[in-house]
Amino acid sequence: MNTVHINHNATPTYLNEGLTPMSMNEELVRIRIQEAQRFAEEQRMANRLASAQRWRRLARWAGRRAARFDL
Repeated sequence: MNTVHINHNATPTYLNEGLTPMSMNEELVRIRIQEAQRFAEEQRMANRLASAQRWRRLARWAGRRAARFDL
């Protein structure tokens, strides 16, 4: 886990508690990549929901249309 500690001088001290030391820029890039992946997953879920709603509407329409032609 990575943490930022504030010392008494109000200067942030960055501590990387992982296996390999990373620069602040590398850590920010890693965080941005994770945020982009999280956003992409949320978009995929939203698209699946919208698709399911479209298919549900289409199925209702097809059911009503089929019922009109049933004798």
